[in-house]
Amino acid sequence: MSSEASAIYLSGTDRAVEGLRRAALRLAFGVAACFTVVEALDWEATFLAPLLAANMLAKLERPSPSLAQGLTVIVLIAASTGIVLVLTTAFMSNPTVLILTLALLVYVSFYAHRRGVPELATLLPQISAVMLPTIAILSPATAGSVAASIVMAGIVALMGVWAAHAIFPVPVVAEPEALPAAGTTRAADPATAARHALCDTLILLPVLTWFILDATQVSIVVLIVIVTLLRLPDRGQGQQAALGLILGNLIGGTAAAGFYNLVLVGGSLLFFITAFFAASLIFAGRIAVAADRAPVYAIAFATFILLVGLGMSPLPGTSGEAFVSRLLNVLLASAYAIGGLSLMERWRHLPS
Repeated sequence: MSSEASAIYLSGTDRAVEGLRRAALRLAFGVAACFTVVEALDWEATFLAPLLAANMLAKLERPSPSLAQGLTVIVLIAASTGIVLVLTTAFMSNPTVLILTLALLVYVSFYAHRRGVPELATLLPQISAVMLPTIAILSPATAGSVAASIVMAGIVALMGVWAAHAIFPVPVVAEPEALPAAGTTRAADPATAARHALCDTLILLPVLTWFILDATQVSIVVLIVIVTLLRLPDRGQGQQAALGLILGNLIGGTAAAGFYNLVLVGGSLLFFITAFFAASLIFAGRIAVAADRAPVYAIAFATFILLVGLGMSPLPGTSGEAFVSRLLNVLLASAYAIGGLSLMERWRHLPS
C-alpha cells in the first residue's frame, strides 16, 4: 500500500482527528475558492457561491456529490431560478398573485428540504424567491443579470465543493462504514415535513410580503438570514438556543465589519483572498470541533460570508459601507425568526 493510501485509510481515534482536520480545511478552502472566482470575475451577488459551498461543506463527514447528482442539481437550479424570474416579471403589476405564487414555491422547497433533497436544489430556489422579486422592484433592469448570477453561483459552488473534496478527501476506515447519501439531510416523514414546511413558510411570508410591497435596501440581508435560520436541521428550543443563534449572528457580523476594514487597508485581491482564507479557517475549525455549539459558529460563518459579500460587491439598492446598520438588521431578522419559531413550536412538534 502506498504512503498516500496509508494516509487515507485510518481507523478509530486517528481517523476522527484526521477527519476533523480535513473537514476544516475542506470547508475553508471551498468557501475561499468560490470567493476568489466571483471576486476575480466581479460578479453580482458575490456572497452566493461561497454561502452555498459553506452550506454543503459544513456537513463535515458527507462525501462529495457524484457527477450525476451535480448535473441534476444544476438543472434544478436553472429551472427554478428561471421560473421565479418569469413569475416575477409576469406578476410584478399584481403583487397579490405574485406573493401567493412565491408562497407556494417556498413551501414546496421547504418541504423538499425536510424530505432530504440535496442542499443546493432547495436553497437556491428559496434564495431566488426572496431575492429576485425585491431586486426587480428596486431595479427592474438588473433582475435578469441577478438571475444569471444565481445559476452561475450554484455551478461555482458545486465546482468548489468537488475541488475541496479532491484536495482534502474524507478519510475512510479499512472496513468502510455506511455513509449518508451525498447532499441529503435526515429526511422527515411526509406529515412532519409538511407541517414544518408550512410553519417555515408562514414565518417567512410576512417579511417577504412587506419587502415586495415596500422594497428597501435591507431586504436582501434580512430575508436571507431568515431563510438560513429556518433551514437549520435542529434549531433547538428555549432561551439558550435563541441566544445561541443571536450570538452567532453577532459574532459573524462583528467579524465581517473588522474584516472589511482590514481589506480596505490591504487593497489587493491577493490580500483579500489570503485574509479571507485565514478567517474561513478560523470559523471552519470552530465548526469542526465545537460539537453541540457547532450551529452557533455555522450561523456566524454564514453571516460573515453574507455581509462581506454584500460589502465587496453590493447589489442594486444596497450600500457597501453600512455594516453597523446591516448588523442590526441581521440581529432583528434573527429575533423575528426565533420569535416565529417559538410561537409555532408546539404545533411543529405534534406527534405524526
